[in-house]
Amino acid sequence: MLEDLTLRIFQTLERELSKKGILLVDQLPSLITKLEDAIAQDAKERQALGDDQLKSDRLGQRAFPFLKLLKASLKKEEVVVWGV
Repeated sequence: MLEDLTLRIFQTLERELSKKGILLVDQLPSLITKLEDAIAQDAKERQALGDDQLKSDRLGQRAFPFLKLLKASLKKEEVVVWGV
């Protein structure tokens, strides 16, 4: 399930999930907005369905650390790089 959520996060950001990658500073504001919007939409849909069973697999819970990283990188004006 976690792999599915990771893939969903990257699909939300319109990015390919790969072993290596970079997010540039000028891309961060739109990526943050896309992720925040997706988290809000996921929460809204779960509330409408009364989804209590899958609380541990909600998008916001899994995306929060990544969202925090994106915001910190934007604040420091640093790129996000992985797999180097």
